[in-house]
Amino acid sequence: MLGLEAWLSLIGPAYFAYIGIAIPFVVVWAIICAALWIWNNRPSKRQGLPRSWPASLAFFGVVAACYVAAHIAVYLLVRYLAPLWA
Repeated sequence: MLGLEAWLSLIGPAYFAYIGIAIPFVVVWAIICAALWIWNNRPSKRQGLPRSWPASLAFFGVVAACYVAAHIAVYLLVRYLAPLWA
């Protein structure tokens, strides 16, 4: 289940789309949010077994791709709906 920070991170792309910021900025925002999620859920914090560096980077790649997809979806949805609100 996604934590509060994951849901709150979707406010950024909605705001960026509403004010007209370009997609590359949203992608950077999504990668930063993914990095924060990885940091807050690291195995050493949860007293779990540590992952190897290649496994950690692969896991970050998957999480970052999911965050980018979700953020772009919200961005495009708001870009589509913003003219209807005005």
